[in-house]
Amino acid sequence: METVNINGKEYIAMDGAHVAQESSHVCVIATNGWIFEGYAITRDERSILLADASVVRCWDNGLGIGGIAKAEHKDDYTLDACGTVRVHAVVAEIALGW
Repeated sequence: METVNINGKEYIAMDGAHVAQESSHVCVIATNGWIFEGYAITRDERSILLADASVVRCWDNGLGIGGIAKAEHKDDYTLDACGTVRVHAVVAEIALGW
């Protein structure tokens, strides 16, 4: 299994990992606590390009970041629009149902 070392922390390479369908609406968890939502338009083994993206700034509904996957909880999250973003060092990806 290939790993990448970033600032002394080991990460597993995304090659072959199950990810949401191309051009789908996703929530992407990146390193250093950054969380984004947007529409995945391109991917490679090192990054994902999101269109119509927002930074997920905060929530206090007790559901954690996974709660954002359901449309009925969307308004419980504070989203700051940031346009098109290329996210490097993706830790996880959640398919969004809204």
